[in-house]
Amino acid sequence: MLESILPAPRDFFSLSGMFRTLAPIIIYIIWNRYFRDARFNVPKLVTKTQAALGDSKFDSLDDIMKECYQKDKNRIYKVEHPHKDVVIIPAKYVDELKNLPDEQVNFLEDINERFLGDYTKMIAPGGIHDETLTHTIKNSLNSNLGNIMGEIQEEISYAFSQEIGECKDWTPSYPMTALMRIIALVSGRIFAGPELNRNEEYINCCLNFGVEAYNVIPAMRKYPIFLRPLAQYWVKECQKPLQAIETMKRLVAPVIAARTTEKGPKPHDMMTWIMENSPPGKATDLEWQAKYQLQIATAAMHTTSNTMTHIFFDLAAHPEYLSILREEILAVTAAEPLGVLSKTSLPLLKKMDSFIKESQRMNPFSSTGFSRKILKPTRLSDGLLLPPGITVTTPVSQISMDPDIYSNPEVFDGLRFFKMRKKRGEENKWQYVTTSTESLNWGSGVHACPGRFFAANEIKCIVMYLIMNYDVKLEEGKGRPKNIWTEGGMIPDITGKVLLKKR
Repeated sequence: MLESILPAPRDFFSLSGMFRTLAPIIIYIIWNRYFRDARFNVPKLVTKTQAALGDSKFDSLDDIMKECYQKDKNRIYKVEHPHKDVVIIPAKYVDELKNLPDEQVNFLEDINERFLGDYTKMIAPGGIHDETLTHTIKNSLNSNLGNIMGEIQEEISYAFSQEIGECKDWTPSYPMTALMRIIALVSGRIFAGPELNRNEEYINCCLNFGVEAYNVIPAMRKYPIFLRPLAQYWVKECQKPLQAIETMKRLVAPVIAARTTEKGPKPHDMMTWIMENSPPGKATDLEWQAKYQLQIATAAMHTTSNTMTHIFFDLAAHPEYLSILREEILAVTAAEPLGVLSKTSLPLLKKMDSFIKESQRMNPFSSTGFSRKILKPTRLSDGLLLPPGITVTTPVSQISMDPDIYSNPEVFDGLRFFKMRKKRGEENKWQYVTTSTESLNWGSGVHACPGRFFAANEIKCIVMYLIMNYDVKLEEGKGRPKNIWTEGGMIPDITGKVLLKKR
């Protein structure tokens, strides 16, 4: 049998002999890597748009998950995401899966597959297993949150003066547009430092990179996976992220040069900390440092802008909370010598924390969360076997509306979590930054968003500045701007307006 397939030894080194020997191996490798579909026998549900013959009653992915969750929250089924079929699993499996090793159940493999990191460049310069940024956030940024509070609040004041203005009378404002730049200025102060954060080219580079990187995804998905390494060279969308990297290299070059030669204490910002935590020889590598800056900007600026826009809309839709939150702020800042929030005083704003978390609950950034790619056969405690190759995720948007967890979940209650934290033993469970199976917006386990503590502080400082300096309301006769569901999740209406007036 083998003799009929393999060439004779003396013929192996001929061109035809090598081809006859290697071709089946190459075909097997390509098939195994790119075309084999992991078999997992659960029902697949599709939307009307996805159904080949229009044979579906569901308008959106969220509609599918809503019906399934209401009928049986423990149901397991597949849904069609743009990159592959994804398995929806109940949250009861999260605590078990989050403790499994990355070699078995992997978060970063899912992210790279979902966002095509090799082509969008939304990936660490050292590859998906490069932990430099995560390590820097956990060990440098988070431990210095108290040291940067003054800079955050100073930059917020400047950003509002530039992007919102005085608003002496009721003035229409488009929160999403203004907040994108406010967040870029404030986050940029901590990410790149005062040398760059107000530089228009830096701001535009950071904001545009995320959009341009996302444009790469549908463009590259038109090609079979095995052709993409070649297609990237002629797909025009792939060139934009590369141009952004070159721009950022030019911008960070003088800053890095100065940081490496200046004596004394270095600035408290991510530029300094990433350089300190970079792999050997990479601290002054312009390409590596530029990619790190773009990666953290993309991860933080767009998500925080969306979150803050929802909060703007919710404050305008529920102005009765303005006086409640102002009273709390005044009580907390009265104990601060300079009247400026500190790392220790922020946690005392429990009503504000509750309002922000309620806004997040009602407006989840994504309809699904806690996504993991299964790399090895994984049998869970109840016997469920997850085969390698599949991706599992949980129905975050439906968990957030579960009446068994939240009373009257359809009703916005800005003090919901403030009241829930009064229960014995649950004082810390319902904080904005806390993760649990009932609140998976930040993920869970070791891969829960490491930057959530910085984001929470930044958001609270912005909310404080907004409500202490402005009144906010909706246009007369208008309701809260409706959210928009996309393939990637929920986003606020970019054309939505509120009215602002300086106090």
